[in-house]
Amino acid sequence: NFNVVDLGVMTPCENILRTAKELNADVIGLSGLITPSLDEMVYVAKQMEKQKFTCPLLIGGATTSKKHCAVKICPQYKGFTMRVLDASRAVSVLQYLLSAENEDFVDEIEEEYEELR
Repeated sequence: NFNVVDLGVMTPCENILRTAKELNADVIGLSGLITPSLDEMVYVAKQMEKQKFTCPLLIGGATTSKKHCAVKICPQYKGFTMRVLDASRAVSVLQYLLSAENEDFVDEIEEEYEELR
């Protein structure tokens, strides 16, 4: 029951954030298959903070790790940010995040990431 908008490969940050604003996105998801994607994810998080986004940011892809997300990406964005192992698991994460009773889930993930930092 999710509407996913795929913006393609190597999409500039400006296009991602503009589209998210236009569509009033509930969540932004980024996937990276190559190492330079990691730096771009940090940049997107910084821009989300600068532009005062509040929606969750989900990170995924072959090059990502929970530690990289916790140490490099999360500090750049005050909104909820987490790494999702793969797209099939994003569904359950989204169900928790978008539910009315998501506080326990969010708190648990944020505590886990704080320990990694």
